[in-house]
Amino acid sequence: MQRILSIAVVLLIALSPREDAVAATYGQEVVAAVLLAEARGEGDRGMKAVLEVIRTRADKKGVSMLAVVKPGAFTSLNGTNRDALLQRFKHHPLFAEALRIARTAYNEPHRLPNLTRDATHFAHKSEVPWWARGKRPVARIGNHVFYRLARF
Repeated sequence: MQRILSIAVVLLIALSPREDAVAATYGQEVVAAVLLAEARGEGDRGMKAVLEVIRTRADKKGVSMLAVVKPGAFTSLNGTNRDALLQRFKHHPLFAEALRIARTAYNEPHRLPNLTRDATHFAHKSEVPWWARGKRPVARIGNHVFYRLARF
């Protein structure tokens, strides 16, 4: 009896869906592609920081993260669209990691570390975009500087 129970437990664990085995939503995949496009060289911390900006914008506007990830809103989408960006990064070696981070924001946003202190914008540390002139950064993470703007 105990042997049957042990086998049943092993089978249950083996057949349980894993997070990476569950199909991702289109929104999660697009956000993951944006994370890679904007911060793939910044590691886990840098991608989480960019994700926090996406999540903050979505929360402040009362829309989905997919709704704020659009051409004109992020440099990586200038001159392209979400589908093209997704196709470009879907097979990137870091896509699974970026997707894991995106899933956290969609499914468990309370687990985000707030590295950016509710920033709504970011830029490369060597750039000062028009919208950042006269503003003080709220965080610096890797090669990015983060800002919290009242209006966006």
